[in-house]
Amino acid sequence: MIAIATFWANLMASASLRETESRAILSRLSHEQRRVLSDWRAFVLLRRATLSLSPVERRWSELPATIEDVRPLLRRMVRQGDLAPIRNAIQLYLVTVPYANSLPPHEYEVLEESNPYAAISHYSALVFHGLTLTFPKTLYATSPRHLLQDVLPVGTRTSDWEGHDSRPKMRFPADVLGRDVEWTRAVQTRFFGDVEYEPYGYAVRIMSPERTLLDGLVSPQLCGGIATVLEAWGQAIRTINLELLFHYVERFDMAVLRQRVGFVLESLGIHHPEIDAWQTQAQRGGSSVLVASEPYSSRFDERWSLSLNGPIELLD
Repeated sequence: MIAIATFWANLMASASLRETESRAILSRLSHEQRRVLSDWRAFVLLRRATLSLSPVERRWSELPATIEDVRPLLRRMVRQGDLAPIRNAIQLYLVTVPYANSLPPHEYEVLEESNPYAAISHYSALVFHGLTLTFPKTLYATSPRHLLQDVLPVGTRTSDWEGHDSRPKMRFPADVLGRDVEWTRAVQTRFFGDVEYEPYGYAVRIMSPERTLLDGLVSPQLCGGIATVLEAWGQAIRTINLELLFHYVERFDMAVLRQRVGFVLESLGIHHPEIDAWQTQAQRGGSSVLVASEPYSSRFDERWSLSLNGPIELLD
């Protein structure tokens, strides 16, 4: 009788130590210092936990097959006080356990949990990379127009999505934590130059400095204006990867962008055979202006066949 009682006591003790679904998710969120949880990330984290723990180490048995499978668990975690729904956000929750209460959630995390294929871009990326001292009231982000197989949800790996066809949807919230969001929806050939950084402990997808500087010359109105853009070029010129910049220019495949970049680089003292090759292709025309949205200026650069209708003195 004593042996049987000991057996059951040990069994009950081991059961109490076995990981629950909610504890498995929360421990992994804590490791990355995440303060926001989407249904799709809960799906990924629970699948990872299921595959990494043996059946005797966990209290659940089934591997979730779809994102919808985790939604009852998330509702239960809300009732338990582990999570709280984010107002006006679909299937998005604040983590409310003690570790997450030390700091407020970051807007980048909320945005990319809403649209895990998006990248912080334009003016917001200039701020992130320290290329401007001004701060926009609006949050700027770029997303593919359609789901791309080679763009994984941020902070995940290929193995997270193998063996099933459950992928999160793209959502485009108009505001995040009270800040308006300006969305750019890029065609497949124009969604490149994004990098996953970890400034807060978890992965955030942000356009690289090289891509952001080019976006500034393509769409300066999304980057605080051409003066902010030219000042950013001056700040970045000693640290950017020129070969990567040249590669991105060719991916854009815009003749006038080659003219703009060539002029800006040479004005900043950069000389390179690639720039010389662009110069031989420069053609004068009505669209050959430094700033597309501004009127044509009589101030003209003959080498680059470019109307200098912007504050180029900022490049001195």
